[in-house]
Amino acid sequence: MDSQYNVESTEKTTTTTSSSGDVGLDKIYMKSIDSILKIAEMVLSLIVFICVTSHPWYSYYGGGWVQFVSISCLITVLILWIFFMLRIIYKLPGPWMLIILIYYVVYCVFYLISFLVCAIQAGNYGQNGGFIAAAVFCVFILVVLGADTFFQFRKWQDSGSSFSARSTTSSPGGAATTTTTHTTYETRTQY
Repeated sequence: MDSQYNVESTEKTTTTTSSSGDVGLDKIYMKSIDSILKIAEMVLSLIVFICVTSHPWYSYYGGGWVQFVSISCLITVLILWIFFMLRIIYKLPGPWMLIILIYYVVYCVFYLISFLVCAIQAGNYGQNGGFIAAAVFCVFILVVLGADTFFQFRKWQDSGSSFSARSTTSSPGGAATTTTTHTTYETRTQY
């Protein structure tokens, strides 16, 4: 029984270009609500730090905690702001939308505790102008952090609870090439 198989192979290659966020200055982000909130958080964190430090015995009255919260918030928000402004965050692997959301929730709790420390210490001791001012600015930054937390939650929710920041934001930039190869094999039997 002679059977001869003729195998025919066809390949189809499709090349498409899509937008990819290259590292570079994002002028659109600089004008966005997200950027403005981060700048406000940095300024208010610095003001809280200065207010608490102005008290001569701040470290004995819980001011060390408030200083830690304000400076760590200032540094991390500055890093996040730079990463978003330069579109670096989109190149980093990991669940960044979820990490940022958790970060903001934690810092809302930290600033609530800082507000309570400042308010309680302002009522207990004399020469407490720095603690009163710090308590007031802690409330202001709580409002700003709460708004930013809400917007981060909405971004995370709109992305289908996807954990990747790259899937939620499209940034203008260079083009990436995606190549898809589809191969079809046909088998014919001849007798």
